[in-house]
Amino acid sequence: MSFTALRQLLGRARRAAVPAALSLPPPAAGAGPSSGVPGASAAPESPHRSPDRSPNAGLAPQIALRHDLCGEGFLFPDGAEEVVRLARPLGLSEASSVVLLGAGSGGPVTAITSAFGAWVSGFEADPALVAIAVEHCRRGGHGKRVSVAPWQPAAPELPRAQFHHAFSLFALAGVAPKPVLAALVQTLRPRGQLVLLDLVAAPGRPPDASFADWARLEERPPLLPAQAEITGLLGALGCDVRVAEDVSERHVEAVIEAWRALVRPLASARPSLARAKLLVAEAERWLLRVRLLQAGQIRLVRWHAIASGKAPPLA
Repeated sequence: MSFTALRQLLGRARRAAVPAALSLPPPAAGAGPSSGVPGASAAPESPHRSPDRSPNAGLAPQIALRHDLCGEGFLFPDGAEEVVRLARPLGLSEASSVVLLGAGSGGPVTAITSAFGAWVSGFEADPALVAIAVEHCRRGGHGKRVSVAPWQPAAPELPRAQFHHAFSLFALAGVAPKPVLAALVQTLRPRGQLVLLDLVAAPGRPPDASFADWARLEERPPLLPAQAEITGLLGALGCDVRVAEDVSERHVEAVIEAWRALVRPLASARPSLARAKLLVAEAERWLLRVRLLQAGQIRLVRWHAIASGKAPPLA
């Protein structure tokens, strides 16, 4: 499925929003609070519009939408499959311990434990997501094998030499990579393995206006590290970098397939106005990411490295 097809899906979401707005009756006196979308009022269900029911009831509308798009507990499409794919080469077992930065709303933590039985300690920088992740883990029924706690990317502190393996999932967004990578490497036992998945700037491609727009929609600084920078830092920390793979194409396909599945019901069931507005805003964010990836301005890269256990301090 192409970038053009994704634009067509976005067009369907926009068209769904317009008739929904036109069909809304005026709010009754004493009507309830807004739906959580700025400027949108709560509206009674119409017999011509399907109610927006979701297993994510009670979550912030934007997070609930991302769960509908990516899977419960995930904030990036194909989340569970991608996390298990990344973890498979590590040879995890019920005896393995894993530290995971970028736990999001909890899905990556429980996906690893569900697939391999490993003990996973997740860390997330967003306090609101930490609360959601903790509840997600509780419902997963894995007991003490899974946990999620807050961390500070600007001053990361992790226990030293405690974990067999480490993950970082989009955890370098908007922060200096050097202290984060140093903390990750130092938390590993000798010969521990490290897996990173993150966005990088393409070499020789200065950011343009669309990049700035994307960064604004993603609520991150308009600055990305280079792939060579991350690889070099891992080497300086005593890691043997075995893989540095561009997985942008796989990510683009996952984004497009997720949106196709989410938007397909709009052909027969119109969303509420609040839901339609959220769909459009979220689709525009992902549309810009896809465009930048396909244009080669940014890349999604997977690293797989093995720590020596003798990481030198980085100045």
